Amino acid sequence: MKTLIQGGWVVGYGGNGHELIPNGCVVFENDRVIHVGPAFTGAVDRRVDAAGKLVSPGLINCHLHAATNATQSVFLDGLKADYFASNFVGYVAPRRGVAPPRTGDRADLAGTYGLWAALRAGSTTILDVGTMPGGAAPFTKIAGELGVRAYLGPAFRSAGYAFDGSRIVWEWDEAAGLAGLERAIAYIKEYDGAYDGRIRTMLYPGQLDTCTPELLRQARRWADDLGVPMQLHAAMNQREFHQILERHGQTPIQLLHSIGFLKPRTGLGHCVFHNEHSWCHYPYGDDLKLLADSGVTVVHAPYKYAKMGVKFESFERYRALGINLALGTDTYPQDLVHEMRWAALMCRMADESFRVGRPQDVFDAATLGGARHLGRDDLGRLAPGAKADIIVVDLLQTHYGAVHDPIKSLVECGSGRDVETVIVDGQTLIENNRALKLDEAALLRSVQAEGERLWHAVPQWHWSAKPLDDIVPPSYPVRSS
Repeated sequence: MKTLIQGGWVVGYGGNGHELIPNGCVVFENDRVIHVGPAFTGAVDRRVDAAGKLVSPGLINCHLHAATNATQSVFLDGLKADYFASNFVGYVAPRRGVAPPRTGDRADLAGTYGLWAALRAGSTTILDVGTMPGGAAPFTKIAGELGVRAYLGPAFRSAGYAFDGSRIVWEWDEAAGLAGLERAIAYIKEYDGAYDGRIRTMLYPGQLDTCTPELLRQARRWADDLGVPMQLHAAMNQREFHQILERHGQTPIQLLHSIGFLKPRTGLGHCVFHNEHSWCHYPYGDDLKLLADSGVTVVHAPYKYAKMGVKFESFERYRALGINLALGTDTYPQDLVHEMRWAALMCRMADESFRVGRPQDVFDAATLGGARHLGRDDLGRLAPGAKADIIVVDLLQTHYGAVHDPIKSLVECGSGRDVETVIVDGQTLIENNRALKLDEAALLRSVQAEGERLWHAVPQWHWSAKPLDDIVPPSYPVRSS
């Protein structure tokens, strides 16, 4: 079927980058875009009126952990002040010998909600980095049946985290890491290209501080042999920076360079703590040059770090050096429009300049940068031959006011809630703000019930054995009935 989306601002692709087409149109047939321009005179089977709206390529969320948001409730643990913004370590690691909080996550709930929350906010391609609630097969089925485009793969690592008293410990088991790599390879061979090619695979070797160099070398060889992208949490907190420096005499980025890990189609999740970051003060080397020379992608999740009081230093500095930048949401909200604004503002705060963090640069990261990470020239753009992954954003709302430049308006004023239509692979999943694949109200009721269960269980696994309200106090006192 041939569909015409007419009117509004169209973000077309001009060969070297995006361009804006006022009152433009996009035509797609089946799963491919066939025309982008100011007008189309051919016959079509269906017309969509987008007058006054933004017609954009679907966003690419390059770093997401599919789950319910309830599992992240103790992320800012008020009882701990000794882990230097240690990212997820402080809230995921359970007491030694206790099952981690995500054990038993249901694919039908945690998987559905995690993926749908990102899709609902305009991400048509989603990279779940090793979370896969419910297990690899059930989660893949959920992703495939929801209609999203996803890159998936089970995590593997040489060590896990646990709290021993009030101290974090790494529990090493290299055999388990190698067995996990074998499972990941088997997953790739079984699922790559499933669901008409919407489900693709990737290798995800956990976090740098939980993987031995040998496991990373083997993962690198397999990624090259299988021709799949790879992503790794690296340089993501100050504790990891000093631990890798102590173990190997190199910064995290230097270590990855020395073992040949840094290559195109490889993403480093977060990659905040390079040697010249203001929290590191390590003058011996040039981490950013190593990144720029390698062709690796840095996947930036600005809002999560802003919550921890940590700056990415800086989006503009990485970009000016030619480092490919992509965006991810990591934790909630899974809203890549929201992340674009945070990326722009945090860049300006880091550089103390309003001339950086430009809307076009963060929009490029959310589209073309993600596509480059995956080695895809048919995603993140609207051009003949590209995949029909399209979103329509409603700009006709009071908070936008007068719109002169729709990308500036989106980044400065918008959110994922303004995405009213989502099309993936030519299939409409959300139309005029109506979900066509699931009952959103029922999903939210289930998520709330699951949240209540998980919050009640916090003392069973948390290092302090305290209830949630002692760990993260409520904003205001809660009046008892």
